[in-house]
Amino acid sequence: MMRTLILTATLAALCAPALAASAQAQSGRDEGREQSPPGVAMRTTIMRAGPEGGYPTVRNVERGGRVNIHGCLNDRSWCDVSYGNDRGWVPGSDLAAEYQGRQESIANLSGSFRIGTLTFSFGDYWANHYRQRPFYSERYRWEQHYFDRYQPNWGPRPGRSYWGDRTATGYTLRRVWMYAGPDYDYPRLRRIGSGRRVDVYGCLRDWSWCDVRYGFDRGWVPGRDIAASYQGRRRSINTIAPYLGIGVLSFMFGTYWDDHYRNRTFYRERDRWEHQYNQNYKPIWGPRQDDDRDDRRRVQPRREEQQAPVQPPVHWQGQVQPPVQNQGHVDQKLKPRDKKPKPGDPDNVHPGQTGPNP
Repeated sequence: MMRTLILTATLAALCAPALAASAQAQSGRDEGREQSPPGVAMRTTIMRAGPEGGYPTVRNVERGGRVNIHGCLNDRSWCDVSYGNDRGWVPGSDLAAEYQGRQESIANLSGSFRIGTLTFSFGDYWANHYRQRPFYSERYRWEQHYFDRYQPNWGPRPGRSYWGDRTATGYTLRRVWMYAGPDYDYPRLRRIGSGRRVDVYGCLRDWSWCDVRYGFDRGWVPGRDIAASYQGRRRSINTIAPYLGIGVLSFMFGTYWDDHYRNRTFYRERDRWEHQYNQNYKPIWGPRQDDDRDDRRRVQPRREEQQAPVQPPVHWQGQVQPPVQNQGHVDQKLKPRDKKPKPGDPDNVHPGQTGPNP
């Protein structure tokens, strides 16, 4: 009996720290839940793809909509939230939190509970949440926006681009042609044998075509003809690309051809192929290239509106510089065209003539 009591006491002593730790962990989880209550939109607001009003719109959040707050910047100017199946940033001034049976502004609750402090890492955030969004095809432009509008409360500023020249490894499922654009009408570059390894730079947002390199050649191959390793076996890339971290690209004809095909024979017909690009443009290719060119053409001043070049002064040695006629000046006292000049009129002198018409 005594031995049983001793064993019981020993087991209780050994289990006490574990029970205490478990209780403490449970208390920590409860405390964490109390510190991160669901948020409520105080007014209709916009969820954006970054903590600044210039980022793309993800969706609208209606007034009274309940959101999950993942954290806020250190000044609570913007908060990272989930609303339905969407994730993005909402101004902290538009959010309230439920606390002790009432809704209070997040700013007013700063001393009552702690909301996690987050930083904004552009590349990681976009790669994790926006691969299926149309604006993801312009991620390089938005990354430049991030660098141009960087604010210290976003966190450490990266020293280089998140994507850079990052590629994924793919394998051809069958013999396939590489084309000079994401369509079968573009010139053929070369044929790639089955099972060959290629570097995949990215794909269109529906994964129908991918930009790849094979050897020294760069071009477009149908996504269904490329496989990648996923969960121990190779699968068609157009079915698993979102899970591989393969970027979404757009096809800009002029830039792509100028970068990769200047030494190709078909580059001599670049104008014809650019015309075909414009005629057969597909929205899935991304922003239309000629839109920006048309905008530049509209803002360019007309020839007659451009200022005439200023002639440099002519220095005459020992002589007085002759006056230079101002061709842009219009004399308001010119005679009407329908009035015939009289003989002997000094205005009726042709160029190169020294006197009036006879």
